Amino acid sequence: MISLNNVSNHIWNKQILKDITWSTEFGQSWAIIGPNGAGKSILMKVILGQLPYFGTIKRHKKISSFEKIGNISFEQQKLIAVQAIKRDWYEDFSGKEEKFLTGSEFIDPEALNPRKLKKIAKQLNILAILDKSISKFSNGEVRKILIAKALLADPKLLILDEPFDGLDVSSSKWLKKTITQLIKSGLTLWLVSHRFDEIVPEITHILCLKSGEVFAKGTRSKILTSKTMKILFRKKNLELFNYIDLLDTNVNDKKIFKTKSTIDAQITSKYNSIIEMVNVNIRYGNKIVLKDFNWKVKKGENWKIIGPNGAGKSTLISLIYGENLKVYSNEIYLFGMRRGSGESIWDIKNKIGIVSPEIHVIYREPISTIKVVLSGFFDSIGYYKKSSKEQIVKASKWLELLEISNLSKKNFTTLSFGQQRLVLIARAMVKSPSLLILDEPCQGLDFTYRDYILEVIDKIAQTSRTQVLYITHHVSSDQLKCLNHELRFDFISEGKFKTKITKNIFRKLKNI
Repeated sequence: MISLNNVSNHIWNKQILKDITWSTEFGQSWAIIGPNGAGKSILMKVILGQLPYFGTIKRHKKISSFEKIGNISFEQQKLIAVQAIKRDWYEDFSGKEEKFLTGSEFIDPEALNPRKLKKIAKQLNILAILDKSISKFSNGEVRKILIAKALLADPKLLILDEPFDGLDVSSSKWLKKTITQLIKSGLTLWLVSHRFDEIVPEITHILCLKSGEVFAKGTRSKILTSKTMKILFRKKNLELFNYIDLLDTNVNDKKIFKTKSTIDAQITSKYNSIIEMVNVNIRYGNKIVLKDFNWKVKKGENWKIIGPNGAGKSTLISLIYGENLKVYSNEIYLFGMRRGSGESIWDIKNKIGIVSPEIHVIYREPISTIKVVLSGFFDSIGYYKKSSKEQIVKASKWLELLEISNLSKKNFTTLSFGQQRLVLIARAMVKSPSLLILDEPCQGLDFTYRDYILEVIDKIAQTSRTQVLYITHHVSSDQLKCLNHELRFDFISEGKFKTKITKNIFRKLKNI
């Protein structure tokens, strides 16, 4: 089907792929796996004709046209998300509702194949969302219509590039079932992933990439072994205590931003709660997101916020971070001050660090990695102010801690999805915020970095003055010792959820 011989690739004078030799046949379903920055997505773009390369690529005549290769990637999801964000801004500031494409209009814009669309929608179990505006879609629903759109073109090969990222438990189950059905139907499918637990049993072959080279390739039984995976995803074992100054503790000999810490400590001592919401009501059209919602986060508390796609987690975070204008029509207090009582959005953001899928989507500035991290001091998307020497030192140390110092001068937009996520984590942590909001921070990270980031977060929450809000789709994953309170959004019926608050989780478990 496709044969690569000594294929290499350079981006910005840096070699990414190194002498890739690999061949596949129709009927073989492959998983392309490897750690962050291994070159997986770059390889797919080369095969799809989106990037230049050296070497030889031969394609069967059935896929000589790129139209016969379906591709689902983060870039496609990003474009839809950017459109939705622009719509929200337009409606918030204009007071007018902007019409958006429905699911069926997105999949088949000219309505040329209504019967075929209905058949595919029935196969994928997405009939219910065809008439829904895509601006209201959850991550899982976006993934579903992208797959439907790809299938409408009758592809001979379907490439799914990190399709599980950002999905809740229900959507992940749906996707695994769909991948299984598509493979069984005879469609040749490739799954690009950094997590081998996402590889469904029907995938027969594995290609492992590491540092732009073929690490291993062959049948599933030969490659997918614990020994191979341990070598492929090596365990990080850095000494976190070498970076204790980054956590902004009270160590006497650490002077970076000590003045700012002292000022913040004096401010926070005046109030007991850093977040308080009183009878908050949020609705969009006919959809009620929050109803008579009451929630308080006291000083010293770290919270885990759990719920499926579309439950209201992102809305809750936007109320805290200052991006949601509906905050002014509700009784919400941050750091002891009611929102709308005279503070600016920058007064709020100055005390908060944040990592979220939304920020990842809109951060498309073609600037160096170190400048992206430095922008965290100014809460800006882009780099517009000159940094002090102390700020540059601290930003550089965060890159060192996350083992991405080699990316310091690289263009942020050329990095892999996982590498970009690590940079945005450094950006959120760099100013030692009073509140650190982590919305699915490990999305896009391989096992190695996922475990390490969780260790860093625990260390921050337990050692510094920073409090953590950790948002996730998954109840059992991402276990953190520092999280002792929980806010959960439970599914009731289509579009309806209820909230449940549990405090002192570990104390209760100990008593049991």
